Amino acid sequence: MANRLEHSSSAYLRSAAHQPIDWQEFGQEAFDLAKAQDKPVLLDIGAVWCHWCHVIDRESYENDEIAALINQYYVPIKVDRDQRPDVDARYQQVVQAMTGQGGWPLTGFLTYDGRLIYGGTYFPPATMKTLLLKIQDLYHQRKAEIFADSSAVSEDALRRMEAAEREELGKAGAVETVSPEALQKLCGEFTELVMASIKNLYEPQFGGFGSQPKFPHYSTLEFMIARIHQERAQNQPRAQEYLQMLEKTLTEMARGGVYDQVVGGFHRYSVDDHWHVPHFEKMAYDNAEALKVFVQAYRLTGIPFFRETAEGIIGSVNELLSDPQHGGFYASQDADIDLNDDGDHFTWSPAELAEILSPEEKDVISLYYDITEAGDMHHAKGRNVLRVSRSASSVARELSLPVETVEALTEFAKAKMQAKRRARPMPFVDKSLYVNWNGMMIAAYFEAADLLDLPVVRDFAEKSLERMLRDFYKKGQGVLHTSGIDGFLEDYAWLALAALKGYQSTENPYFLTVAKDIADLTLAGFEDTGLGGFYDVSQDESAMGLLKFKRKPVEDSPGSSPNAVMLQVLSVLYALTEDERYRHSLEKGLNTLIHLNGNAGLYVSALAVAADQYLNPPLKLEVSGADHALKHAARAAFYPSKVLGYQAQVEKTEADKAEVRICVGTRCLPSVNSVTGLDEILKSLTTSVLSH
Repeated sequence: MANRLEHSSSAYLRSAAHQPIDWQEFGQEAFDLAKAQDKPVLLDIGAVWCHWCHVIDRESYENDEIAALINQYYVPIKVDRDQRPDVDARYQQVVQAMTGQGGWPLTGFLTYDGRLIYGGTYFPPATMKTLLLKIQDLYHQRKAEIFADSSAVSEDALRRMEAAEREELGKAGAVETVSPEALQKLCGEFTELVMASIKNLYEPQFGGFGSQPKFPHYSTLEFMIARIHQERAQNQPRAQEYLQMLEKTLTEMARGGVYDQVVGGFHRYSVDDHWHVPHFEKMAYDNAEALKVFVQAYRLTGIPFFRETAEGIIGSVNELLSDPQHGGFYASQDADIDLNDDGDHFTWSPAELAEILSPEEKDVISLYYDITEAGDMHHAKGRNVLRVSRSASSVARELSLPVETVEALTEFAKAKMQAKRRARPMPFVDKSLYVNWNGMMIAAYFEAADLLDLPVVRDFAEKSLERMLRDFYKKGQGVLHTSGIDGFLEDYAWLALAALKGYQSTENPYFLTVAKDIADLTLAGFEDTGLGGFYDVSQDESAMGLLKFKRKPVEDSPGSSPNAVMLQVLSVLYALTEDERYRHSLEKGLNTLIHLNGNAGLYVSALAVAADQYLNPPLKLEVSGADHALKHAARAAFYPSKVLGYQAQVEKTEADKAEVRICVGTRCLPSVNSVTGLDEILKSLTTSVLSH
């Protein structure tokens, strides 16, 4: 018989509906039940795309003996981390503080008021059984001690972290108000520290940062693009060094197995240091930020391969992670078909290729993608993760073929492989619509549409934004995270940014009105009005358990920090509206968040992007008139912090001229009224114009 999760709105929770456990969803009702029955809580936090979450489900939660122990001694609560990032973030924090480890599945043993007794990640079934018995015994034998232990890693630890923030700011000499000059100095020092961290952690052999497992760090790459652009404009010699690091990283990523060589799009991360064997799940947030970075990198460098990669991401997302009829983007695609499959949908054996390819095509593909009889996967000999191991010219030399023939054979073979892939069983796609990840993807689609001149992509971004605003936003009231769940800071920040991108890409003034309303709601509901910065959840005094404790997420985990994104939103809004409220909150937030996180290096790269925007005010293009070619040229212009505004249309007269006014900070250039004039001005911007 199905348990109570059968009708959950979460695909992850529904996947546990058949388990012989009386699962509860996270909420006051479940904790009240634990208190009434005087039982500890077993908390399981995971995600539908998480391989080891499915393993612990099969080994422990579908085990009748273990399930009986859970039902007898605990009130079990299952949480979807994608649906409840607020719950996940807090329990990740306290489990990491206790054990030094975090991740998914996250397993917690709690008191009925939500405090942590013990926790960890994946436990094998024998360990799980032992823990279930020991902790329930400990709970009843030492209950008074557990509830009274002020040193426990639970709400007391979070309370101390909250108090330490103000103490640390005091020691740093931070004040609630700071002069623009002092903040400029602070931002300059901070961005230099972040860039030094990036250089220190850069891995020159394969690109990227750190060793295995290797994550893309998209916000770091975005920050590098902004710095390269600025320093090239100022003729700084280190711009070339940064450019080489960027190009190496993006090229190795896009040639590696972490990029889906058959249908496009990026997997979550690589388990090795050379981008070869990935964790195969595809996440909306990864592909949104990857798209933005590859689009900007193409416009920065002109390298066609970066554009091809960006278009491959769009193609993959359109096919797998979007609702073409109604608009909107799905959350994720799983890595596996089942637990006996470790990425088999995405990998290839030589025998499979021999079945669908001609001998010539197989020879080319085997060399191009380094396909061998040994393979790459430990669980199944002969299964290969495709990666571009050599160039078409290298393959041509080895096979004594013209390069054009190799390129044609590669395209023919890939078309056959795509058809074969689509005929295979498809890993599960979670069609949940989360506003934060939709905002990320919509913003990236608008940017791709403008910078790559892709009108169809703009149309779908607009359709998706309209759906998000129709279904998950109410003017003057708030934003949802998904149906039935109030929005978090990341939902407000990303939806506001998507609306701003939509306004600049479509000229629809409604999107600007929405962005201002969402920003105002964020200032009212999430801002720390004393010190600055934003809490991850709205300030609700009735929140239960650890949710009543405040967090200001600043590290980029897993995507760009919502605090940093909100600061970027405020920067754009101030440039467009000159509303001092936005500038005040921007400056106060930067001051506090940099003082608190200034030594976190590349892990706060999105905050460095916001600081860089403050150091180098946006290039503002203000368009008037109805010249569509001029508007198109303004949208297509590439500057990392470009802001595009439109003057309201008035009744047409002969004197109503189309023109673009170009400003950087408080410095404005003469207006131009032609595409040629705009192009010339943009190309002639020099150090003297771009500096303060």
